[in-house]
Amino acid sequence: MKIHFHIGTTPATLSRDSFFGGMKIITAARSIWLQHPLNLSTHFSFQTKNAWEREIEGRIVRVEKTRTQIMGGLRTQNYMIYVDDQLVASDQGY
Repeated sequence: MKIHFHIGTTPATLSRDSFFGGMKIITAARSIWLQHPLNLSTHFSFQTKNAWEREIEGRIVRVEKTRTQIMGGLRTQNYMIYVDDQLVASDQGY
């Protein structure tokens, strides 16, 4: 799954591998892991809402993921991306 958005004037992509669970933000200058596929908490979590915050290009980028409680890993999940507390993109996917 890929969600394209902008951090100020910088184009960025939130990329998530549905098979291994890795999730990262990719810009032209760098790639930042939010969920690394080798981290056990990527695969085993009982939380229905997760949030990650990183500073990129001098701005605070927050990614929020929500899922259903019952069989949440097998259903679509909601992703919302905020830059400096402003919603810039949202989508559903695996």
